[in-house]
Amino acid sequence: MSLHHSEYDVVIVGGRPAGSTLAARLGMAGLRVLMLERAQMPALPGASCPIIYASTMDMLDEIGADEGAYARGTPKIRRMVNAGEAIKGEIAIPMRNGRDYGYAIDRARFDFALWENALRYPTVEGRLGWSAADLILENGRVTGVIASAPGQPRQEIRSKVVVGADGRFSLVARKMGAAQRDEHTDFPTSIYYAYWKNAPPYDENGAAAVAWGDGTGFGFLMMDSADDTVVVAVEGQSEIIDPPPGQVDAWYEELIARYPITAERMRHAERITDVRGMKNIGNLYRQPGGSGWALVGDAYHQKDPLDGQGIYDAVFTAKALARELAAYFAGEQDWETTLRRYDSAARSETYPMYQSTLQRVQVSLYDSSPEWLKWAAANSFGRWLFEDRLIREQMGLMLTRQIAPRDAMSMPLVVGALLRGPLRDLSRFLDRQLET
Repeated sequence: MSLHHSEYDVVIVGGRPAGSTLAARLGMAGLRVLMLERAQMPALPGASCPIIYASTMDMLDEIGADEGAYARGTPKIRRMVNAGEAIKGEIAIPMRNGRDYGYAIDRARFDFALWENALRYPTVEGRLGWSAADLILENGRVTGVIASAPGQPRQEIRSKVVVGADGRFSLVARKMGAAQRDEHTDFPTSIYYAYWKNAPPYDENGAAAVAWGDGTGFGFLMMDSADDTVVVAVEGQSEIIDPPPGQVDAWYEELIARYPITAERMRHAERITDVRGMKNIGNLYRQPGGSGWALVGDAYHQKDPLDGQGIYDAVFTAKALARELAAYFAGEQDWETTLRRYDSAARSETYPMYQSTLQRVQVSLYDSSPEWLKWAAANSFGRWLFEDRLIREQMGLMLTRQIAPRDAMSMPLVVGALLRGPLRDLSRFLDRQLET
């Protein structure tokens, strides 16, 4: 094996949002960084159909990322529409630091813009088409990687720290046997999606993220995305969202055509990407790192995409790790303290939403209540909650990370909404009687 030698402060395996935003922050601190990304970007990742809010964009502002580049050609989404069978209504995205919108971003464009932004910093280098084939260990400590690329000799790259930003199936995590924590496999879900062109708008009120479900263990999400495209995702119980091997595209299109909410909108549209997805989505944390290595983004923490918080979590964990790495390289703390402080900051920010998302998965997709109770919940209790202005405002604040999940549906708020709901129904009934 032909080896070339070089040395860095940090080698980051993976150059998607977690890796590139980490690299930018380390570059701001003057550290010498190398990013390795196996794809030739711009290119879509394996699976992701995300939405980002001001909470994520605020952090991107901190590293100088250009909204005009990463969201080029992408409409601003100012509302989340529930178009379910029984529960209908909208959540307005609340203002945060001058932004009252989100983006259903094109990940190919978004990821490449963040990659190029990181490379603006003089001490940051990046190699597209390169991956880590193995880690270098000396006396139990990771001291670098063996990098490989098609048609190139393998290279031995030394570094003081190696960070795995390489996703759910992280090579760094696997090679180092990273322990898993807080794993939840009791309500498995799967998701599949594709981008469509020439679909009409949902309605005349502008771009939207539209969710639909009928209480049978799965639902659709349609979001207006870049260059007049619409991403259509279906997520649900893994036993239900289970296409036959080799027939994913046909299965997905048949499902789209079966339900009016998607069939009518996609009737004359053209699918312009292959169907991508994840089976049995992971819900877990991994240990934050070990001797000479650390994990960030999905390599560190994974959860169901139901609440659209994946990119936020990736960018936040990168921010938390960068802060502690900068302190470590400045000689302000040892390595064990660095990992402990990083893990503490990352978990304190992400764990409440993790718990909330798991609860929503169970309630939304795995409700095992008797049919009469499901009907009552959907047609009365659930509708009363979603129709309540205060509840909708709190949900918007939660999605944009302005309040904690526990505050979005506090007991006094829920009780108040359930008391106001019947009064609204009575008022509507009386109005109809007066009209007749």
